[in-house]
Amino acid sequence: MRRYDVDWLRVLALGLLIIYHISVVFQPWAYFIYFVQSEKPVESIWLAMGLINIWRIPLLFIISGMGVSFAMRRRNWKELLKDRTRRILLPLIFGSLFIVPVHGYLYQSFMGLDHIYFPNPGHLWFLSNIFIYVLVLCPVFFYLKRNPDNILLRLFKRVLKFPATLYLVTIPFIFEAALLVTPEQRFEAYANTPHGFWLGLLAFFTGFFFISIGNAFWQAVGKIKGLAFGVAIPLFLVRMIFFQLGGPFYLIVIESWSWLFAVFGFGATYLNHPSKKLTYLSKAVYPVYILHMIFLYLASDLVLTRPVHVDQVHTIKVIEPDSPAAEAGLLPGDHLITKFEDWKPRIPLEINVNRKEDSMKISITPDEKGNIGADFTPIPFFMPKYTQSDITTFFAFLQFILINVMTFGGCFIGYEMVKRIKWLRPMFGIKPISVRK
Repeated sequence: MRRYDVDWLRVLALGLLIIYHISVVFQPWAYFIYFVQSEKPVESIWLAMGLINIWRIPLLFIISGMGVSFAMRRRNWKELLKDRTRRILLPLIFGSLFIVPVHGYLYQSFMGLDHIYFPNPGHLWFLSNIFIYVLVLCPVFFYLKRNPDNILLRLFKRVLKFPATLYLVTIPFIFEAALLVTPEQRFEAYANTPHGFWLGLLAFFTGFFFISIGNAFWQAVGKIKGLAFGVAIPLFLVRMIFFQLGGPFYLIVIESWSWLFAVFGFGATYLNHPSKKLTYLSKAVYPVYILHMIFLYLASDLVLTRPVHVDQVHTIKVIEPDSPAAEAGLLPGDHLITKFEDWKPRIPLEINVNRKEDSMKISITPDEKGNIGADFTPIPFFMPKYTQSDITTFFAFLQFILINVMTFGGCFIGYEMVKRIKWLRPMFGIKPISVRK
């Protein structure tokens, strides 16, 4: 039986992802993750993003696991792998070669950097994770399909007579966060991290498992949606007021799953019905996700002011003992605002250094080879600098709204163009046009 609420939640989750990426542009740290950055931050936007940040990516992984469960109902393992290769791996390869480099080019233009072709997954990292999960978990999934009356499913169906026992699923996620989220890392650092990979794997399996449970899951989540929402709100307020949107990982996991249970519960109650709008959006959302960074950067370039100057920021990984860097008091993790070509052997220079929340100037003298005895991350950050501006927060918020409208508008125009080009459809995960005989 088709779950229209799951389709709606997939559309809403990917829509929130795009709004999240646009919000990053208006944060003072956007350059740290290679986003274009506005001259006027609107940090208040981040309160809303902070609310969704701990559950938006887990929601997508859960829904992806649910999607595999639906797909397996009419496919064997060979057909499933063939379908996932076409739907996930092909768009990932195409996007890494042709989509991500385009918005990389737009980023370089906005920042005034030299243009280079740099194929990489970029925002499509999510697809690579999903494809790996399918390959790894395929034997487990088909075992569960062949043995629907296995002890694990029977046990969970029995305990779900008490719907609050759904919170048992938080236990492996609490252990994962405790083991894999490092002290200097935030819980929501999902992209290209061990934490993001293993959390995604757990969430992907959990989504499959929920569908395998069947109506017992939907009935349970429908009954506890109010309770879950009542737990999520105070935990968010505690995280915001006392921990600046951080906090103990066990509380974050419980809050995250409370939002997820509330989302699935209210979705099952109010969204599980077909509509023409859903039919269109469920087909469009995947290509829109693939395209959105191009249109985000195009809109940003049209709406925002380009920086007048860009500083290179190099991050120290390791410092050699008794080196000029050690003698100058530099530490691993320091961000140095400098250009290596300015370093001359035995000639002192002053370097601006950012260390967590502090900024300072450090004088250092490179050795006879022009080195300071430190290893750096391979790719620097690029910090934009603007002339002093009288732009108001209100005007910057209007820019935020305009970029949202232009990004979504451009994406849907792009989708309408792509779906009409037969050979291009598979590159964006769109099914081939079926010809009726």
